[in-house]
Amino acid sequence: MENLLVKNENNEEAEKELVPVEVIRPFTDAEIDAHAAKCGGRRNLREISVLTDNNEEFVYLVKKPSRNVLQAIAEESNKGDKKNITVIQKFMLGCVLEGDKEAYEHDGSIYTDLLKQMSNLVKTKRSEIKKI
Repeated sequence: MENLLVKNENNEEAEKELVPVEVIRPFTDAEIDAHAAKCGGRRNLREISVLTDNNEEFVYLVKKPSRNVLQAIAEESNKGDKKNITVIQKFMLGCVLEGDKEAYEHDGSIYTDLLKQMSNLVKTKRSEIKKI
């Protein structure tokens, strides 16, 4: 293990032991290819990594939400006071194809970060209008 020089709260240099990150990626490239064939190609797939406070990195294979998923989320969101956030989250988690699902079921921080990253998938497109 390596040591790293860091400054403590008194601004004094101290050595800190670097703990290696344990990567948990329970899927193979062949499985990615199989999902790509079903989801319209690799362009619709993403890997999301969630690093925990105990140096475990959980890697999830997700597909970008389809138009149907986005419509279902929009319909649920438009219900106003009667909308069910759990239903919306389940729609999003339905896009998780591979990864340690037990980890996000039992660890709220992994669950929250995974959902936050998945919501960013919807915002990645950019368009513009030009006057002709």
